[in-house]
Amino acid sequence: MNLQVIKRDGSIEDYNEAKITRVVIAAGLNPDQAQTLASAIAKWIKKNTLTKLSSLKLRDKVLEELKKANKDAANLFSWYEKTKE
Repeated sequence: MNLQVIKRDGSIEDYNEAKITRVVIAAGLNPDQAQTLASAIAKWIKKNTLTKLSSLKLRDKVLEELKKANKDAANLFSWYEKTKE
């Protein structure tokens, strides 16, 4: 997967599935749930043949998947993201 993520500051970095896994574990998912969620994100990226994606759109997709997996984790993730704005 050659997806590039456009960060808020305009910098660009390669997509890293491990970052998704790490963040959702921090939000409250267990490692198996986190890997399932990260895989769902990867499938979504491939399905939509994305090559560039803003970090905000990626964040929104992670939040959407988190809401399906664990509402408490989704709330914590959302709260944390707001503290960064």
